[in-house]
Amino acid sequence: MSEFLHTIWGGIFPFFFFFAVIGIIGRIRRRQWTGFDTLVILTFLVFEFLAAFQVCLFYGLLTTSRRYLFIGVPLYLPYTALGFRDLWRILSKSKFGKTVAVFLVVLLCAAFFYKLYSPLFTEFFHTSEKGRERNFHFVAAEWIRSDWNKLPASQEPRLRIMKCDEYQSGKRPLVETCTEWPRLGFFAGGQNYAAFLQKSDILPDYIVLPAAFFGEKIQDGDIPDSIVFGENDRDETGSKGYRRIHVDTVDGITFAVFRNAALQPGD
Repeated sequence: MSEFLHTIWGGIFPFFFFFAVIGIIGRIRRRQWTGFDTLVILTFLVFEFLAAFQVCLFYGLLTTSRRYLFIGVPLYLPYTALGFRDLWRILSKSKFGKTVAVFLVVLLCAAFFYKLYSPLFTEFFHTSEKGRERNFHFVAAEWIRSDWNKLPASQEPRLRIMKCDEYQSGKRPLVETCTEWPRLGFFAGGQNYAAFLQKSDILPDYIVLPAAFFGEKIQDGDIPDSIVFGENDRDETGSKGYRRIHVDTVDGITFAVFRNAALQPGD
């Protein structure tokens, strides 16, 4: 429940919502509130309620995503502007009011941008777990993309399988990681090997696995030269065999890249 409420709080953009409340209170106190204002606020509240509980209504799960709630934010932005104006007028009446107002705006903007971009700064510039995975993603994806470009064009058809409840871009190569690396396929110019594709006759083009997948204390040379993907035999022409074509270590993450044996590089 706490995570659900935290997501809703982040989804209504509290930085702007705080000033919108000031604007609404000021408009009511000045007796400028109209039926149109009521319609706008009710529209915002109903939309946010439906967006927040749509997953619960259809799937019975008390969860949501902030991106669903962001859509309703523009409805209250005019009141945010009124809130800024009213707060400026109140502070400007005191001796140091304008200075305090400017300082407050700068402080709030700094806090807003820090909250918005700090995860990106952490991922891109710090030696955090996400930063290490990011560096690994870029190196592994570049290697896969380079190898994929060596394949004959005839081996690069676009995928056409689509499901209404699953998204896939139709691009290749298909990259299976068997780990929490879902962005690797996108960075390689293709897409991740989605779970629903396992029910089709389509096999991944590449499989990328960490050394830890084969054992806790395994060395680079102990990673097998080939692996077999899946447990069930397939009747299609695709090969279940995968050959190891690259081993590398990036920021302490040792991984191996396996290519579908049915894919043969061009001359």
